[in-house]
Amino acid sequence: MKAVLQHISDCQARFAEHRFFDEFRQERPLEQALAFAPRLAFWVMCFQDVLRLNAQRVQDPELAMLMLRHRSEERDHDNWFFEDVETLTGTPLTVHTPWSRAHETTRDASFALVSEVLRPMDDRLRMVFVLGLEATSHVFFTRASSLAQAAAAGSDSKLKLKYFSDHHMEAEEQHEVFEEQMEAYLRGIELTPELREEAFQLVDRIFAAFDAMFEGMCGEQKVTALRTERRSRSAAQPRARAAAGA
Repeated sequence: MKAVLQHISDCQARFAEHRFFDEFRQERPLEQALAFAPRLAFWVMCFQDVLRLNAQRVQDPELAMLMLRHRSEERDHDNWFFEDVETLTGTPLTVHTPWSRAHETTRDASFALVSEVLRPMDDRLRMVFVLGLEATSHVFFTRASSLAQAAAAGSDSKLKLKYFSDHHMEAEEQHEVFEEQMEAYLRGIELTPELREEAFQLVDRIFAAFDAMFEGMCGEQKVTALRTERRSRSAAQPRARAAAGA
């Protein structure tokens, strides 16, 4: 199993180099840097059910309790997301938004991840699945929280974020005990060659889904950021004219 954990680490390092993260330029206003946020909505909505369905299918009582604890630690993070999106965009997401064409790539990747937990799977692979999700989360939230911290320090922005800030990172750090327990358990396991290959393929599919999700947001990310910038300039013009008239 050590080889599988190393494979997760290697995939995580490659994911951290995804071109999506190149757009996390800290010199831009936070609203522009996080303009992609609404396009994560469908995955955020699916995530809680993915954890629930995966935990429900674990047969070993001890592992099931571990999974349930992890799920409880993740609860309500989706509420933080929707609050942040409204803060960043000025309007709440509607039920129709995640079903728009611009969100297709996110939906496709989310369905791929949901399909993984619905198929028959060894309990040990269900643990690998969760560790794979956590590996992608660490990359994303580390970048997002650093971006929010830098933007807050370098401007007079009054935005108070939870999902995309160190508030979420602090919650994620609580998972470290869970991950350490999972990894310690897995390191003591010897997998058959067949099961080890299944684990490698599972990890590859997890990261392929997230690669596709973030790749799909890359093009839209720039377009949305430009729209956000234009809206900010348009809103500033009347204020500037009013100040000049005064």
